[in-house]
Amino acid sequence: MFNINNEEWYVKFVPNYHPMLYRSDGSLSIGACDDNDKTIYINNTLNGYFLKKVLCHEITHAAMFSYDVDLTEEQEELLADLIATYGEEIIDIANKVFKKLKER
Repeated sequence: MFNINNEEWYVKFVPNYHPMLYRSDGSLSIGACDDNDKTIYINNTLNGYFLKKVLCHEITHAAMFSYDVDLTEEQEELLADLIATYGEEIIDIANKVFKKLKER
């Protein structure tokens, strides 16, 4: 479905209680990224902006796996949340600044 660093990744929409949505502590998540099968699993009840945010979060995990970014689990979650929450704003600002720099 998409490639990161020459690795093909897939997205699967799955029911609420799909086995891949269970964390190691037994709690349920709404999205998961599995480096073993290069698949992002997303709860199929999500939609709209929240779905986009969860997809962005999980794609960030996929990028970290694909580029061998080695962070603690806590750091990885913070980075994925940062990008999912503010990534579009950051890219938008960078594009505007870059455009102004090119105009000089």
